[in-house]
Amino acid sequence: MDPEGDRPRVPSGTTLRFASLVLLAIATTLQIFGLYASVWPVATSFDNARCQVQSGLYLTSSLEVDPDESKWDGYRACMAPFLGGRAVWLAGGLVLLFAVALLIYLLRPVWLRYRRDLAPVPGDLQEPLAALVAEAGLKKAPTFLLDRTNPRAGGVAFGTHRRKYVALNVGMLALRRIEPESFRAIVLHELAHVRKDVTITYATLAIWRAFVIVVLTPYVLTLFNPLLFLTPLRLPRLPTGWASYGVLWRLVVLVLLVFAARVAVLRAREKHADALVVHWTGDPEPYRLVPASRLRRWLGHHPAPATRIAVMRDPKSLLRPGFWETLGSALAVQIAWWHTTTGLRELTWYRGGNESFLVMRIAWAVPVAALIGLIAWRGATFGPRRGTFAWPGLALGLGLVLGDRLDSHNLLPITPYSVIAAIALAGTATLVTIWAGYCATLVRTRWHGWFLGLSIAVVTYTLLGWFSEVRVAGALWRNNIVPVMELLHGHAQTFVNEIALKGVAIPFLLNFNRVPTVVSLALLWLVPLVLRREFPRFAALVGVIGGVAAAAAVVLLGSAGLPLVATAWQIVAVVAVQLITVLVGRLDRVGALLAVWLIGLAATVAIWLTHLRGTEVDSVLATRPHQVLPVLGTLVALLVGGLRRQTGGTRSRPIWAAGIAVLGVAVASWWPSAQRTAPPCSRPCPPGPR
Repeated sequence: MDPEGDRPRVPSGTTLRFASLVLLAIATTLQIFGLYASVWPVATSFDNARCQVQSGLYLTSSLEVDPDESKWDGYRACMAPFLGGRAVWLAGGLVLLFAVALLIYLLRPVWLRYRRDLAPVPGDLQEPLAALVAEAGLKKAPTFLLDRTNPRAGGVAFGTHRRKYVALNVGMLALRRIEPESFRAIVLHELAHVRKDVTITYATLAIWRAFVIVVLTPYVLTLFNPLLFLTPLRLPRLPTGWASYGVLWRLVVLVLLVFAARVAVLRAREKHADALVVHWTGDPEPYRLVPASRLRRWLGHHPAPATRIAVMRDPKSLLRPGFWETLGSALAVQIAWWHTTTGLRELTWYRGGNESFLVMRIAWAVPVAALIGLIAWRGATFGPRRGTFAWPGLALGLGLVLGDRLDSHNLLPITPYSVIAAIALAGTATLVTIWAGYCATLVRTRWHGWFLGLSIAVVTYTLLGWFSEVRVAGALWRNNIVPVMELLHGHAQTFVNEIALKGVAIPFLLNFNRVPTVVSLALLWLVPLVLRREFPRFAALVGVIGGVAAAAAVVLLGSAGLPLVATAWQIVAVVAVQLITVLVGRLDRVGALLAVWLIGLAATVAIWLTHLRGTEVDSVLATRPHQVLPVLGTLVALLVGGLRRQTGGTRSRPIWAAGIAVLGVAVASWWPSAQRTAPPCSRPCPPGPR
C-alpha cells in the first residue's frame, strides 16, 4: 500500500512533472528548429501560386478548402523541395534531442563512478545495508559504493532503469557509530529514491542537458555570436518590429518553463522520498535538515527545509493535487499541441478538407483528460476538502488560456471577445474538474474507474475542445454571429422581443456540435447516478411535474405572431420553469441536472407540436429547441441547484437514468424540417478557423 495515501498505485507528482518537462522540451525544440528550417530554400508566394495552378487546387464556390485529396497530393509534390527541408529539420531536431538525452542517461552513471572514484563499501556494512534493503521492500538490491572524497554524512542514488547504485559518503561511517538511527534514515532515504524515482530523475537531468546542448546553446550562439554570422547555420536577421519581440519573449518563457519543470521534478522526488522514510521509520523527523541559502531555495534541487518538514509531518498531503503543478502541466500540453499543429500546418497536413482537425483535437483531448483524471484520482485519495478540486481546475483553465498566448505564432491582439471566451474556457475547465473529482470519490471498482475515465475524455473533448477558437473569438463573432443578429433585428419588431430572440439565438448558433454537447451534458448527471447505483425518484418526479408545467406554458404562449419570436419566448418560458422547479424542489445539483433535462425533453416535444404545419415546423428555432434547452438548463442547475441539499435516492440499476439520457441524445439527433418560408438563420454557424 502506498504510504502517501489509502489506495495503492496512485501516480505521484514526480511523474506528472516529468511529463510536463518532456512536453515543454518538445515544444521548444519544434519552435527553434522551425526557425532553423528557414536557412533552407523558402517558398515564395509565386512558388505557392504556381503549385496551386499546376495541381488545380483552388477554393470551392463556398470559399472552403478543396477536399479533393488528389489535388493536395499534386500540390505537396510540387512543394516538396520546400517542405522536405522543413520536415527534416523538425523531425531531426526531436531525434537529435532524445538521442543525446539517451546517450547522457546511459553514460552518466559511468561518469559519476569515474569522477568520484567510488569504491565498494566496507564488508562490515554489507549485512546492515542488506537489512535496510529488505526493509525498503526492494526486490533487487542496488550496488552500494563509498565516496571516499566527501566527508559529509549523506549519499546519492543514481543509475539507470536496469542498474542502480547508492553512493554513501565516507562521513556515513562515523555517523553509523555516533547516531545509528540517523544513518538508518539517510540510507532509507536513498533507497526510497531507488524504489521510486532514480530512472525519472536521471532521465530528467539527461533531457535538460540535451536540451541545453542541442537546442538552447546553438540558438543563443547563432543569434548573438558575430563569428557565426557567416556560417551556413546562421538564422536570418529577425525584423525589429513587434512580432520579433513577441517571438523572442515567448522563447525566453519557454526556456524558463523547461528549467522550472526540471527543478520541480527534482524537488518532488525529495518530498516523496521523505514520505517513504517516515512510513518506514514511524518518525516524523527522521533526520536533521540543513538550512539552505536563498539562492539554493530558488534554484536548488532540494525543497526548503520547512516544506520537507511539513511533508514528513503529513505525508498524505503529497496526494493533494497542487495548483502550480497543474498549471505547469496544462501549459506544457497546450504549448506542445500548438507547436505541433504549427509544424503540421507548414507541412500542409493540418488543414481543412481532411480529418486533421478531428485527429489533433482527439490528440489534445487525451492528455488533458488524463490530467483531469489524475487530479480527480489523487484528490479523491487525499480526501475531498474545500478547494481540493477547484484550485487545480482553475489552474487547468488558466494553463489552457496562457498556453494559447505563449504560442509563438499567436500574434493576434487580445480583444474583449477573446477575454470573454478565455474566461468561459477557464470557468468550464474548473467545473469539469470539480465534477470529475466528485465522481472519483464515488468510484468503487475498476469498472467504475474505466467508465469515469471514458466519460472524462468525452466531456473534455466536447466542452473544452473549442479552446482553439479563443484567439479568434472576435473574428468568429464578427463574421458568424453579428450578421445573424442584424438579420434577427428586423424580425424582432420590438426591443423586448429582440432581447429574447437574441438571448436564445446566440447559444443556438454557438452550439454547432449539438449531439456531442448533449452527450456530454447528459454525462454530467448520468455518471454520478451510475456510480452511486441509485435513481433519484424525487428529482425525477419534480422533473416530470416541471415538464408538465413547461409544456403547458409552451401551449399557452402558442405560435401566434412571428413564429421565430414565438419560439424564442417559449424557450425563455421553459428556462423560467426550470429555474422555479429547481428552487422549489430544493434539489442537489445531480438531481437538478436530471430535473431540467426532463423538463427540456417535455418542452421540446411541446414546441414541435405547437409549431407543426403538416410535416414541417414554421421556424428554425422550433426545429431544434433541444440544441438550446440542455445548455441553458445545465446553467440553471449549476447556479441554483444544491442551495438546499435534497437527499434520498433509491438504489437501482442505471437502466432508467441511461434510458432518459439516450432519449435526450435521440431528440438532439433528429428534428423536423423547417418550412422554406421560415426566417433565416437556418443552420448553426460553421466552426471558426483553427
